[in-house]
Amino acid sequence: MKLKLLLATLMATLLFTSGVSFSQVNTYFLNNPVWQTSSSCAVPYPCIQNESYNYYPNGDTILNSLVYKKIYKKGQGTYNWMAAPPIGCSGSYNYIDTIPSYFLRSVGKQIFLRQPMDTIEFMLYDFNLIVGDTLPLSYNNFATDITVTAIDSIYTSNGYRKRFALTGSTWAQYLLEGIGHSKGLVESLNVALECGYNLDCFSLNDTAYFPSIGPTCDMPVGIISYKNEISHTVFPNPFNTFTTIQFNSMINNAELNIYNLYGQKTKTIKDISGDRIKIERGFLSSGLYFYELRQNSKNIATGKLIVTD
Repeated sequence: MKLKLLLATLMATLLFTSGVSFSQVNTYFLNNPVWQTSSSCAVPYPCIQNESYNYYPNGDTILNSLVYKKIYKKGQGTYNWMAAPPIGCSGSYNYIDTIPSYFLRSVGKQIFLRQPMDTIEFMLYDFNLIVGDTLPLSYNNFATDITVTAIDSIYTSNGYRKRFALTGSTWAQYLLEGIGHSKGLVESLNVALECGYNLDCFSLNDTAYFPSIGPTCDMPVGIISYKNEISHTVFPNPFNTFTTIQFNSMINNAELNIYNLYGQKTKTIKDISGDRIKIERGFLSSGLYFYELRQNSKNIATGKLIVTD
């Protein structure tokens, strides 16, 4: 009789708890994942906000018997004035959010998202894809023509993850299994208005695995300055034939790279020294571009350029 009672109690306990902790393991979020993303946004133009930030999990929460990872955000940024003086915005800042930005959970090869103040769950990613498949509509995808053209893999300490090459109405070159895409974690797969994003780094524990193996992506917010950026202005912007980037200090042996909305490098100027750069339009078609100035293998200035006819 005692044995039957013990078995009955055990079964009741399992049935009660199976809907919470025994039914789900968030395998994509093991080993302390950290995402580092950079953004450049008009707030509004000609004031540009450049930011670098981390997403990282810190603890679990249970909603409707489902276990979610609490995803927090921290970052640092600068404001740059992209027009003629007088300068209308400037300064730098850093922050560490004390409340979660998102709740995420994984089931099989899918990731679901729930916002803290929302009662609705959205699908964020479905990695059950083969070559020729079209990405489903989701929280960060509104296009119906994004197609997988090739599949390879990247190594992580959680095992090999698939990397899906994409074509269609997306500025992301890759969808990355369990990670997100080459423009971010929750950021839009489609071209975002007034903003540009890029996934700079993804790490597990103390090692980065995307875009290459290296040190952790975790940012020491409040300890180092944002990307070592120097204050600068761009004028005219928009421009038709040429524009000039003016710095408040001298640069030496720097390199300027210009990218289109799809992250493709369209122009490079090397061996730059002095306090200004003159950029000729050349073969650039009209549209929005992003630039980065690198010195000693570090970004020292970033922003937007607008070319008009």
